[in-house]
Amino acid sequence: MKGKSVSTTEDILQFVALLYQASSHMQPGDFKQWTITQLRQLIHFDSAWWGRALFPDLSDTPEVHGNSLFQLPEDYFEQWQKIADCDTIAESLYNDATKPFMSEVQLETMSGALCDFLWQHDIHQVLSFMKVDPELLLDAKGNMGESLLVDFLSLYRNREVAAFEPQDGNCLRLVMPHIVLSLNHCLEFSVLTNQSAQANSVLEAAMFDSGFMLNTPSIGFIELLKRDYPDWDGCVLPEEIQESVLGNISSWKGRHFTLTFESIDSYWFLRAYPSSLLSELTEREAQVAELFAKGKTYMEIAQEINRAPTTVRNHLQSIYLKLGIRNKVELVEKYRSLI
Repeated sequence: MKGKSVSTTEDILQFVALLYQASSHMQPGDFKQWTITQLRQLIHFDSAWWGRALFPDLSDTPEVHGNSLFQLPEDYFEQWQKIADCDTIAESLYNDATKPFMSEVQLETMSGALCDFLWQHDIHQVLSFMKVDPELLLDAKGNMGESLLVDFLSLYRNREVAAFEPQDGNCLRLVMPHIVLSLNHCLEFSVLTNQSAQANSVLEAAMFDSGFMLNTPSIGFIELLKRDYPDWDGCVLPEEIQESVLGNISSWKGRHFTLTFESIDSYWFLRAYPSSLLSELTEREAQVAELFAKGKTYMEIAQEINRAPTTVRNHLQSIYLKLGIRNKVELVEKYRSLI
């Protein structure tokens, strides 16, 4: 039977070196397909599923994100979701994430939805491994939470191929941490490249997968979004922003920031621009601030906006409070720095 894999230590080291080289000059979607293709030189397989799963609050039911498929139909994940509750193969993988899961599927002894699903996709041999993210996600208060992120890779062989062997599992166990880390490097590189392209603007940026799970944010991205969403867990994009993305709206304006969206392969690249402090002012306060910055007096401003001088003073005190300043000299300096 065909399908026997023989990988030496030198082969594995060369694969890992190529991973990190490729991660700095490829788009994420291209990088994932390239990685799977290169992996076939170490371990023979006919099809593969690479994804990321979130286990909220250490539950037994994962939320699967960021799917990348090789030699499988585009709707493979949607088909799998229909039979996920009876997928004993996935359950076995979740139960022990410390070692590769290897199984020869005995379809002749199986029945039901899982059997039909495996037959349909000619899956007779399975080799899977999960890489648990060592960091727990932050909860809504910024403390270490109880949710776990894992990256998983499932390799499949069809009915005409020999079973996976222990050395295949050992090989996958050795390279999987590097696969995950190099993908993160690739995502970070994409964020930095797109961020530097807007070097004249103050912005934060992040990549989100097709399920709107956060990947590789810039330093201030989460902090900026939490100004509008203090209870956000820093993981999956808030639903009302998701709706804007799915509605093909190019930007979303919050109170403290504006987001723009760009599709890159199977990911969304989001730029977050902090709102100017001037946006904190009401329309009338902004008008008063502008007139003071132009050197107008209380009386001149009162006449121009058709209000009493005491009203202008009240507006001025509110402006001082919102902009964190104490007098008109600071107001002029602050206003000119913000426009």
